[in-house]
Amino acid sequence: MGRMKFRPAYIVAVLSTLWLSSCAGVAAVSAIPGAMYGVVADQFSGEEESFAASMHRVLAATQRSLKEMQLDVDMLEILDDGGYDIALNSNKLDGEITLTKQTEHLTTVYVKVRSTMRKDSVERAIIQMIKAELKKLPAHAKFQRGNLHNLRAKPTVQSKRLGWYRAGARLDAHRTGAKGWLKVKMPSGKMAYLKGVINKKK
Repeated sequence: MGRMKFRPAYIVAVLSTLWLSSCAGVAAVSAIPGAMYGVVADQFSGEEESFAASMHRVLAATQRSLKEMQLDVDMLEILDDGGYDIALNSNKLDGEITLTKQTEHLTTVYVKVRSTMRKDSVERAIIQMIKAELKKLPAHAKFQRGNLHNLRAKPTVQSKRLGWYRAGARLDAHRTGAKGWLKVKMPSGKMAYLKGVINKKK
């Protein structure tokens, strides 16, 4: 699976959802210069551990762990192999968590972050929190997508869903030729579309 490479020039988009009278969610995007969530240097080896649990349980435990640590799931990408890529961000760190399905009851978690503190300690803390959450997770717990919005393969609501993004997240967003649609880069480096507009901040 290809990972995102560092690029010197890009824009960061801050998304917030505006619910219009038509009940369609439209993302208003403010483009500002800064560090993008997914830009993680390749020399960081990351932290990896496998858990004797299903993909769905590990995904739910990961969401709860990040919430406990006051970190947000900015983007959740559905991978071709049945796993997920999660982009996370805070004021002091940004990074990526990859969940890989080994079997129905074995899931590998790979955490890679860039931080102002010693990054391997942050990655280890996330792994340990996921392990703790798995032990107390309710039997039928699921990932909660209540505050997430669809990412599409094409600029149409009928196209394949590639994942979800969080309103308010910082995303690398660009205008497209399709009215009302923006193109964004997912954690894997692939592109996706969301409904929205860009409001540039000076």
